[in-house]
Amino acid sequence: MSYSIELNALPRKARNELIEYYEFLLNKYSQRPVNRTKKAKNDFDAFLSAPIIMDHFVMPDRETRNAR
Repeated sequence: MSYSIELNALPRKARNELIEYYEFLLNKYSQRPVNRTKKAKNDFDAFLSAPIIMDHFVMPDRETRNAR
């Protein structure tokens, strides 16, 4: 049994979501894992993955935090 769907009728974002979901299902229900190509890191990915380092940060005590 063979099925086909017309992906070109969908917007690019919807196509990508459908492909990712299809790969998820293949991984979930198949015996062997499906290899995916690695996405290129963009600036936002790099920003999120970098640790935030703050010098001279002093955690305020409870009284200072709750002062009005």
